Amino acid sequence: MIYAGCDLGIVSAKAAIIQNSDIRAFEILPYKSHPKQAAVDVMDKALAKVGLSREQIDSCLSTGFGKNAVSYANGAVPSLVCLHRAIRELNPSIRTVIDVGGHSFAAFNIDDNGRIAATAVTDKCAAGTGKFVDVMANALEKPVEELSQASLSSNNPIPITNQCVIFAESEVISHINNGCDRLDIFAGIASAVAAKIVGLVKRIDVNEEVAMIGGVAKNSIVVRDLERKLGLRFANLGVDCQVIGALGAALIAKDERESASQ
Repeated sequence: MIYAGCDLGIVSAKAAIIQNSDIRAFEILPYKSHPKQAAVDVMDKALAKVGLSREQIDSCLSTGFGKNAVSYANGAVPSLVCLHRAIRELNPSIRTVIDVGGHSFAAFNIDDNGRIAATAVTDKCAAGTGKFVDVMANALEKPVEELSQASLSSNNPIPITNQCVIFAESEVISHINNGCDRLDIFAGIASAVAAKIVGLVKRIDVNEEVAMIGGVAKNSIVVRDLERKLGLRFANLGVDCQVIGALGAALIAKDERESASQ
């Protein structure tokens, strides 16, 4: 049986395809408009990797901010439920999850019985999100991936004091005009983002093992600064940290179909 999940976020679409509980393929597709088309394109790309068509999917569920725009899905599931299901599948030892995406960031605990115990979520401010990082990288006129790796060598991070995207962007431009090194500026941005995330995470207990997921979990310097501020190392889940929601949706599709057949 083939199951699929589509996680349609604000800045990227993610798809995962599983057979039994094994991941057959996944795909991540950044987009700027037309979310319905992005949902179609990301699933078709994932299916093409394993020579399948949408007609061969036994069940597909959607999740994410744009879950209702996934026209081919058999239903929709809240993001938190999908993340929890995938984490329990990948590593049952995880007790705290930090999810930082393009539009929002969240943290939740999982108790010893595998249930969600506490949550903290924010989607009211861009500071701490992938969108904030992207805007700052655009101001620095370099790709995020390049900056996040290269700025690990910075020994003089320049503090970024503004949390508002517009004011922070102006602050970054001022630093550039003053001749500051771009890597030092980005190191300061990363530290500010990490501090914002820590502020949210500490609303709940931080219990090891801890996993960080979402697009920002691919940002090397933000991850490093977060680990330093929290005094821990994040667990390795063994899959791309950006497809956890889509994987969870696919696993829930499998669970529902198997329960219905019993």
